[in-house]
Amino acid sequence: MDKFVALTASGIAYGAVLAVVALGFLVLYKATGVVNFAHGDLVTLGAYLAVWTTTSLGLPTVPGYLAAIALMGLVGVAIERVAYAPLRSRPPMVVVIATLAAAIVIRGIIAVWQGSEPKTLAGPVGNRVVHIAGAAIAEQRLLITGVAAVAVLALLFVFQRTPYGRQVRALAADPEMARLTGVRTRLVAMGAFALSAMLAALAGILIAPLGAVDLNFGFGLMVTAFAAAVLGGFGSLGGVVLGALVIGLIQQLFGGYVLPDYAATFPAIVLFLVIAVRPEGLLNLTRSRL
Repeated sequence: MDKFVALTASGIAYGAVLAVVALGFLVLYKATGVVNFAHGDLVTLGAYLAVWTTTSLGLPTVPGYLAAIALMGLVGVAIERVAYAPLRSRPPMVVVIATLAAAIVIRGIIAVWQGSEPKTLAGPVGNRVVHIAGAAIAEQRLLITGVAAVAVLALLFVFQRTPYGRQVRALAADPEMARLTGVRTRLVAMGAFALSAMLAALAGILIAPLGAVDLNFGFGLMVTAFAAAVLGGFGSLGGVVLGALVIGLIQQLFGGYVLPDYAATFPAIVLFLVIAVRPEGLLNLTRSRL
C-alpha cells in the first residue's frame, strides 16, 4: 500500500509538471498556430536562470525563482521577434524550422554560459518529507502539485475573464474573423510567446530540485508533455491537464510495478497508440477552445 501511495503521489506531481509544460504548448498553438520545438530548451534555460539568480546573484529562493520567470518572459518576446514575426506570412513548416534553430541557439548559449556540468537548484522546502499511509513523500512533490494547480486556475481565469484571453480564444476559433474584428494579432502573439516561456520556466523550476539540471534537462519533459497534449487532443486546457495526469500516472505506476527499466518509454507508446487509434485525442473535449 505504501508503494502504491508513493508512486501515485509521484505520478500526480510529474503529471502536474507535464501539464504546465503542455499548457505552454497549448497557449502558443492557440494564439499563433505554432508548435514551438524550442520549448524543452526554454524549460532548461528557466531552470538555469533560477540557479543563477539564487546562487550567483544571491537572491532568496522564491524571489530568485520569480526573477527567473520574469526574465523568461523577456526571452519569449525575443524569440517571437526573431523566430516568428519575420516569418509570420511564411508556411508553418518554415516557422517550425525556425523554432528548432532557436532551440539549438538556446542550448549553445547555455553551454557557453554555464558549461556542461550538471547544476543543482535548491528547493524552498529542502529535502523534507511527509508520511501518508506509511509512504514517505517529498514535500517538493506536494509543492509541485499545489503550484501547478494554482497556475492552471490562473490560466483559466486569464482565458475566460480577461480581454487578452478572449482575443486568444477568438484566434483559436476563427483566425481570419478575429483579425477582421480588430484583434491585434501581433500583440497577442508576443504575449503568447512570453506566457509560454514563463510556463516553461515554472515547470523547470518546480522539478529541478528533485534532480540535477543539465543541457538535456528539458528535452525529455518537452517530448512527454507533447504526448500529453496529443492525448488531451490539443482541444482545451482541461483536456491537456487530464492528458498530462494520465501520462504521469501511467509512467510512474506501470514503471513502478511492471517494467521499471522501461518507464521512460511508456509516454511514447501511449503517443503512438493514440495517433494510430484516435488521432483527435482520447480526452478531446470536442471543441477547439481554452
